[in-house]
Amino acid sequence: MAGLALAGPTGAVLAAAGDVRELLTRTELDRAGALRSAGDREDFLAAHALVRLCAGRLLGRPAQSLTVVQSCRSCDRPHGRPRLAEAPGTGVSLAHTRGWVAAAAAEGPVGVDVEAVGDGDVDWRTARAVCTEKELAALRADTHPRRAFLRQWVRKESLVKVGVGTLDEPARLDVPVYGQEPPRWHGWRLLDWGGAEAVGCVAAREEMRLRLLG
Repeated sequence: MAGLALAGPTGAVLAAAGDVRELLTRTELDRAGALRSAGDREDFLAAHALVRLCAGRLLGRPAQSLTVVQSCRSCDRPHGRPRLAEAPGTGVSLAHTRGWVAAAAAEGPVGVDVEAVGDGDVDWRTARAVCTEKELAALRADTHPRRAFLRQWVRKESLVKVGVGTLDEPARLDVPVYGQEPPRWHGWRLLDWGGAEAVGCVAAREEMRLRLLG
């Protein structure tokens, strides 16, 4: 069975999810309520609703029947890699950025990331800190270096979320250059998507299906 990824604008996802208070736990609602920005709160709620919709479609179960749990080994805060209380063997992942959210579910480990493209140029200081020389050369040659940088970044972040790297040393993740090399990394499949507003990537062992909402 192939895995499934869903992504879309926050507003479209919230419309598809209905009343998120019927989906999310009290802990998740409290975390959302603690965010200062209304936009950040909506992105958080949409991402946590979407991961249930995604896993529910994969498993053939109602989204309302699934509980997303997050915990951290380093502290007692409810964050960290998400998991399903009712289906602990199913891998799930979620991500949100300004105005966009994404989620993925698979039989094994899975990681997803999404980033809003926005305006402006790439921050070259950041790019030099997180990219390999091969990636930097590709960014310099691209007509839209900011989008090219974000395409590499979401690939790295998705791999970090499956536990094969850390954000402490992203330049050590020598991932394939988008558009130049096959989307594979040491047995992991990389499924990319994106356009003018946002870019994203899913990393998984198995084949993934993608549906864009909105």
